[in-house]
This record gives sequence, structure tokens and C-alpha cells, in this order.
Amino acid sequence: MQMVSSEKLLEIWEAGVSHRPLSRAIEVLRAAGLSPRDPATLPLGARDRCLLALREETFGSEINGVAHCPECGETVETQFTVADIRLPAGEGGETLVVDCGGYAVRFHLPTSEDLLSLQLAGVAAEDDRRVLERCVFAAARDGQPITAGQLPEEVRDAVAESMAASDPQAQVEISLDCPACGRSWLEMFDIESFFWNELQPWAARMLREIHELASAYGWSQREILALSPLRRGIYLNLIAE
Repeated sequence: MQMVSSEKLLEIWEAGVSHRPLSRAIEVLRAAGLSPRDPATLPLGARDRCLLALREETFGSEINGVAHCPECGETVETQFTVADIRLPAGEGGETLVVDCGGYAVRFHLPTSEDLLSLQLAGVAAEDDRRVLERCVFAAARDGQPITAGQLPEEVRDAVAESMAASDPQAQVEISLDCPACGRSWLEMFDIESFFWNELQPWAARMLREIHELASAYGWSQREILALSPLRRGIYLNLIAE
């Protein structure tokens, strides 16, 4: 596995630092160049699969996290690998079809572009009804065209289930057990926020190291980043003496 260089990783951080989470995920992937097409147009699961690959190439495959028990509030530590949560892409192409109770619905999987468009319209990404309506190309009842808003709840549920089956990476849940009270639950894992919460402090530390070494030795950023972490640490210790 080829690791991302420190210089490239700083470029990725800079691309995302001024953005909110949804657009930040897009800009980070654009800067990384890992996506086969514009990340904004990828299904959410495909986007997250790219983010997982980027995380693995920057900080490795092991993931350590913490959660809080919903029953007693105890802090619960968890450890797994990228491979444990990397799910296969579901079946289905650009357009999916659901036939249910006389209704026929053609739709596509939600993308970041869809969510950003709804966000600009003041719609929360958690509004499943509006997200679904955004993704419907066409709908009909007994062959007669209808709007997505006219679909009954059971048809909407069938479309949502088809979306989940076709894009399982979009919603990854981690099984957790509380050692204090014995409660078991599923916790959503958001790779975008998790990766950014690792990248942000790394970038802050790296920029501070660059500043200290450049100030002391007059080296350029490229020269400093070309040093191994061990050598950078030794020079920093010498400066501190």
C-alpha cells in the first residue's frame, strides 16, 4: 500500500479546512485524486469507500475510537480495521427501479451533489422524504405518471430499502457493548468526520514543526517534509535544548 506523503496530506487538509462536512468530503477527495470521477456525483457509499481508502493510505488500516453508552454514559473504546467496515458495492447501475403494488419508480442513489442541493434549499440531510424525492427520476401508478410526492409510504419504504441494499457503505454501523452496564447497541460510523478529526490535529502539529525548523535552520517546507519523522523529532529536540 502506497502511503500519502506529508506534503500531499497538507494539500488535502488545506483543501478541506474552510468547508463544512458535506462539501469538505468532496474537496478532500478532489485534492487526493482517488475518486474515479467527480466525488460530488458518486453515490454516498462509493464516496465513503474512497474516504476509507484515503484514510488507510494516510494513517493506516487500524481504527481506534470511543463512544458513550446510551444507557449509563460510560466511555466505550473500540478497535477495528478498515477492512472490517469496507463493504462490497451493491448491485445496480446508474438507474434503479422498484415495482410495488402497481407503482413503478425509477431513481438513482443519493449523492453529495443531491444533499448539497437540498442543503442550499434549507433542507436537512436527515429529511429522508426530501432526499428520496430528489433522487426519483420518474414515478407512475398503473402506468399513469405521478410525482414523487404522491408515492405512498409503503412504496417509499421499498425505494429506501432498495437504496440501502444497493449502497450499503453509505450507512456503516459498529456493534458495541458496554462493560459497565452490559448494554449492547449499534453506533453509526461516519468516516468523513472521523478522518477529519485525525487530520486536523496532525496538520496543526506538522505546521508547527515546519515553523520551528524553518525558523531555526532556514529550511524550506519541502526540505522539512522530506525528513523522516525521527530526524524531524531529533532536530526539534535540539532546538528545545
